[in-house]
Amino acid sequence: MLALFWSDIDFDEMTMMVTRAAVHGRISWVKTEYSEDALPLDKKFVEVLKNLKEKSGGTELLFPSPKTGHCYHSSPIQQDYIRRAGWCLVKCPVCNAEPGSSCNLVLKGKGSLPAVPVHDERRELATTKKLGSIGWHTFRHTYSTLLKGVEAPMEVQQALMRHADITTTMNQYGETPMANRREANSKVVEIVFDRRSSSGDWSPKTETGTEGARAS
Repeated sequence: MLALFWSDIDFDEMTMMVTRAAVHGRISWVKTEYSEDALPLDKKFVEVLKNLKEKSGGTELLFPSPKTGHCYHSSPIQQDYIRRAGWCLVKCPVCNAEPGSSCNLVLKGKGSLPAVPVHDERRELATTKKLGSIGWHTFRHTYSTLLKGVEAPMEVQQALMRHADITTTMNQYGETPMANRREANSKVVEIVFDRRSSSGDWSPKTETGTEGARAS
């Protein structure tokens, strides 16, 4: 995302070409040919990008640093914003700041408050709830889980995640959401109950008769 150029965006075709990556503030080519691929853009997001481009002032990068004009470093963004936003997903036990809002900290001594001020007690609480290490890669896992939630075909999930091997998509990214599991399970239960109501007993009917029913 930090290495995207406006030339990578095709507004007519509504696609985005991923060819570069930003590592420690330096732009280089992506690691593999599977990472280099075109991704679809939703028409609503295309409008957002068009508005951003109008305000870009002619920059080549989508998200240049206003201080240097070059790409941002991903690590400070993760440390100063993403990780602290993760800590803010729980209610602060000190200042009672609600989830989604930063803490009400009073500046003490020299220096300045962090971009997202958070009490240490809130950070510790978030860590116990496994929300203490949210980073850039968390967004990939979230995206994968959402794709599973809308029941996108596995080969579509693989293409959107840009995985070389479909087993990576299947095994390492995102569990099937409980709502989808519940829906699938309910369909099976419904079949069993329908058979019971029509036959008057609990035995699932099969083409092989009673013996097959016992085996199943």
